Amino acid sequence: MKNKTKNTDKGIKAFNTVYIIGIVFAGMKLIEYLKWTFQLIRKWNLPEEPFFSKVNLTSIDTEISITAYLIFAICYIIVFGFIFLGLYQLNKTTKLFAEKITFQKEVGSAFKKAGKSFLAFAFGTLIIDIAVLAWTLGSSKVIDLLSTELIVFLILGYLTFFLADIFEEGITLKEENELTI
Repeated sequence: MKNKTKNTDKGIKAFNTVYIIGIVFAGMKLIEYLKWTFQLIRKWNLPEEPFFSKVNLTSIDTEISITAYLIFAICYIIVFGFIFLGLYQLNKTTKLFAEKITFQKEVGSAFKKAGKSFLAFAFGTLIIDIAVLAWTLGSSKVIDLLSTELIVFLILGYLTFFLADIFEEGITLKEENELTI
């Protein structure tokens, strides 16, 4: 039994390390987005760095207004916040596991919330990029919108829904087992 607890603790420590790395990288990316947006607002001119959409706007001849850039940038920042919500929910599950709370409704609920957050980010950025394409009537390929980032968060979102279903099934089995005894 002691060895099992030791392995669980290693898993929780490993997840906490990955969680901190994820928060740092997401925070750095968010700071980059905020910096670009604040430069746009302050100078009311496009910053030299490219816009952070997956749509390549440098090869498009049509001009986008500064206001439209600002709206798209704010939408990106808002949608990007869903990554932090998802990571928070995953961290919440880890804390529950550390407290030996496994087959409880809180675990399944946290996994579902994390999945919703990751899918909101994935579909939100896809919708914003399609809106940027439509706004500019750009000739960028739609396949460019299917980035690694989008695919990773789609997989992560659906994986957390899968885990939520597993834990909900575990709750049902646990309750049936308790009634049998």
